[in-house]
Amino acid sequence: MRIHVVGATGFLGRAVVEHLVGQGEDVVAIVRDLGKAGTLLGSTVRLVDWIVLDRGVLEGSDAVINFAGASIASGRWTSHRKRELRSSRIEPTQRIVEAIARCNKPPRVLLNASAVGYYGHRGDEILTERSSKGDGFLADLCAEWEAAACQAEPYCRVVRMRLGVVLGQGGGMLAQLAPIVSRLGAVIPGTGKQWLSWISLTDVCRAIGWLIEQERVGGAVNLVAPEPVTMETFMQALAEFYHRPVWFRVPEVVLRLALGQMSTTLTDSTRAIPACLQQGGFDFHHGRISEFFAHIRTSS
Repeated sequence: MRIHVVGATGFLGRAVVEHLVGQGEDVVAIVRDLGKAGTLLGSTVRLVDWIVLDRGVLEGSDAVINFAGASIASGRWTSHRKRELRSSRIEPTQRIVEAIARCNKPPRVLLNASAVGYYGHRGDEILTERSSKGDGFLADLCAEWEAAACQAEPYCRVVRMRLGVVLGQGGGMLAQLAPIVSRLGAVIPGTGKQWLSWISLTDVCRAIGWLIEQERVGGAVNLVAPEPVTMETFMQALAEFYHRPVWFRVPEVVLRLALGQMSTTLTDSTRAIPACLQQGGFDFHHGRISEFFAHIRTSS
């Protein structure tokens, strides 16, 4: 299959590209910086400049995967940063949809990233793809992002990938926490009772490959492990992995003062489950947080 990937040089994009190439797929990365992309992705991936996206690049593609978007976890959410988070997602998605609409033979499927932040802060409520949108900046951002992707539905199947926290070595949440926890030990953000919807990097890559092939699957899909964990459980598991202690809880008010509104990424409770993947028979390699840490222990 010929698969186009936008946002291919990020933590998740690189892993998905590597996985698809390993499966023998013809991967085309649509990038803004050809030099940087060539260094990060190697010679097995074809590169196309983002500037020429609307010149028939997506014609006859088997799948388009869109990961474009600035990192949610980098810097305080000032008004300027919020505009950047929005524009870096909505504008590329709109341009991809416009390029798809111009195709004589459109791609078979658009897999567009979103996040479980769509559901907002929901306490202990179990959240499936049928659950309603939540409140807050992230929920609104995800809803607008998904709405932009849905404009491609007249032309192809659209999958809105509601990603949980992706855990893997070399990037994401684990890369941010590991240097601190491995040296000093862990602390628990907030009460520790808030739910963390997570998924291993391995399973994200496998699930995306699975979704490309499942022609009857469309709409929202939660890309999360079957067993979400509380933040306390996660931090204890991370500390145990590094043989370090868990020291204390950090009150939400302290996190708010330090991080501003971005602190909600640590304190909001989102208990999402992968109903669509499970109903479709997808087999997780790392369904439990203990299985994930056992995996990285053996692969380190």
